[in-house]
Amino acid sequence: MAALIASPTSSNAPDFVGLRRGLCAEYSVPAMEPVRTGGGTEVNPAAAVRPASAVPRLTAVSGPAAGSALALTRAMTTIGRHASNDLAVADPRVSGVHLQILRTDQKVVIRDAGSTNGTWIGPHRVTEIELAMGGEIRIGETTLRLDVESDAPPPPVATRESFGELVGRAPAMRELFAALERIAPKSLSVLVQGETGTGKEEIARAIHAASPRASGPFVVIDATALPETLAESLLFGHERGAFTGATERRAGLFEAADGGTVFLDEIGELPPALQAKFLRVLERHEVTRVGSQTPQKIDIRLVAATHRDLRQEIDAGRFRDDLYFRVAQVRVSIPSLRDRIEDIPILCQKLLSSIDRTQSIMIDAAAMQHLSEQPWPGNVRELRNVLARAAALASGGIITRHDVAGEGSGFRGTADERAPIDLNAKFAEAKDAAIDRFERMYLAALMRRCEGNVSRAAREADLARHHLRDLLKKRGLYGISWPDADSDT
Repeated sequence: MAALIASPTSSNAPDFVGLRRGLCAEYSVPAMEPVRTGGGTEVNPAAAVRPASAVPRLTAVSGPAAGSALALTRAMTTIGRHASNDLAVADPRVSGVHLQILRTDQKVVIRDAGSTNGTWIGPHRVTEIELAMGGEIRIGETTLRLDVESDAPPPPVATRESFGELVGRAPAMRELFAALERIAPKSLSVLVQGETGTGKEEIARAIHAASPRASGPFVVIDATALPETLAESLLFGHERGAFTGATERRAGLFEAADGGTVFLDEIGELPPALQAKFLRVLERHEVTRVGSQTPQKIDIRLVAATHRDLRQEIDAGRFRDDLYFRVAQVRVSIPSLRDRIEDIPILCQKLLSSIDRTQSIMIDAAAMQHLSEQPWPGNVRELRNVLARAAALASGGIITRHDVAGEGSGFRGTADERAPIDLNAKFAEAKDAAIDRFERMYLAALMRRCEGNVSRAAREADLARHHLRDLLKKRGLYGISWPDADSDT
């Protein structure tokens, strides 16, 4: 299926985005002349963009890193103290990863990456800002200025719009696909970083499918779901009699992946003891079963994923620096959906074709406009759930603005959850009621979003699986069937 933007044939015919088999027109917006905004505001001539060939550059003009510079030739880059940043700043008041830089054409957005000491413009602390040419920001004792790199060649234009089951036209996605194409045939370990719901496992599967190991096993290990007492046995295997209940010899997950790929999801959740043993597996290419002294040779490729930046975890002492460099031989980042809104139409096309293969589904232009204006905290996973719900409710196979009303901003809460708290009650009673309501609302939204998968929910909530299970039982939410979409009743 392919997306088509169609204009009405008559004044009362609705605009729609049709998802039909065999149509190949691209979603596009016609070029526009400068116009006034709805309120009559004229465009400021000073805001005109630089020539497309100009390459923005961030230069440290003062502080410990004075003189160093970074040409922004890629769509996503980072600045921080850790050596793996695109620009490493040896400033003790700068965080491991301090800034994320997003470049779209000639627009440069500076985003604080949760730093300890903040990002400053004069006396103002900022979390995200589009920096103008000549603008200066301060991190730690270092001042960075945005100017133009006169000697840097313009960045090459990546043309791929898909890789495996992944699709996207945003510059960051095209760069990602080009990088994945180059690294997939290699045996390098890959670390995939991105928010929950962006498609990290899909990247791992696509790398495996495009590699020489495609005919071998693809084994998924969810670090958040490993029980502490059995983690070693599950990962490395065990011999008969190694512990109570070990009635037979059993190979671990690493052995099961021999000749193929291991996808280790949420690697940042591995406890320190397992991190050390995991590093040994990667370095020596062997595992030793629990209860055995004989190592078993294995041949695996690792693709790891995390919703956190492990360099921040290293800074906090929760992740081993040596393991990071062994895992992140190649590090790729997948942008959040709100950072690639232009991909909404092509994603809708792809997702709807997988949701219902029995009929053609169309999206009303007003519905598409609404979807393209939302923040999507749940990223592509949330978009898929919204489309699945809308497709089921759509009349005549056309998703309208009404079918997606209020969607795209996360769970809105039930009518009971939106009711005001009784502030006239006694303090203890009001507090208990508020906590009860918060936990019910949060946990219900979490489980709906994760379609009842407790392991996935624990990972998203950053909770231990057993703790999440206890909370669900406490609030009467454990063991029930969760719908794919949020209810507004």
